[in-house]
Amino acid sequence: MLERTGGRAPHFHPRNDSKPEDCEANRHEGEEYLRAVLEESGDARVIGEDLGTVPRYVRPSLRLLGVAGFKIPQWEFYHGRVMPGAEYERFSVATYATHDHKPMRALWEEAFEHATPTSDQARAELEKIATFCGFARTSEQIEFERDFYPAMMKALFESESWISVVMITDLLARRYRFNIPGTAASSNWVRRMQRTVSQLRSSPKERKRMQLIRALLEKTGRA
Repeated sequence: MLERTGGRAPHFHPRNDSKPEDCEANRHEGEEYLRAVLEESGDARVIGEDLGTVPRYVRPSLRLLGVAGFKIPQWEFYHGRVMPGAEYERFSVATYATHDHKPMRALWEEAFEHATPTSDQARAELEKIATFCGFARTSEQIEFERDFYPAMMKALFESESWISVVMITDLLARRYRFNIPGTAASSNWVRRMQRTVSQLRSSPKERKRMQLIRALLEKTGRA
């Protein structure tokens, strides 16, 4: 490739968006590159990770190209209000976490079971998710899997988003994670599931969990 291009590798060096003409150039080039991705994607669905702070032109460009963006319920917080799932754009992908986030079970432990310097932040995120779910405390003894997990999954599947998806660690209510962002550790991206699919299938607890998920998928029309 380098021989064919005279040593020039494919690259994208965006301008810093400090001027209107920089924004327009970035938008134009970004759409050009994304169209190339879409043309080569075949039957695969292309999803845009439009998370964090993104330029104002990014999300309109994604919609123009037919690329769905993300809805992270605890981040859809505007003017002191958690956006209900019923108000999500249809052309979006709703999920509680990506590979860069802690699984929900780990977040719960950090918030309520094992105090850490970030426990307050974890509680704040869970409070927003609870608002999104319409979750109301019914007793002092709230359990993650018995009480919060069903409400959390139900609200996500009920959202207006075209696709609702959960990490396998959240599906199975696991604590461990596959990646810790911002680190160059040998432990990243090497972890495997602790049990095989057949072992999971033989567990009464996991079968019950999957029965719940199936019922929710059927009830919300996502089966």
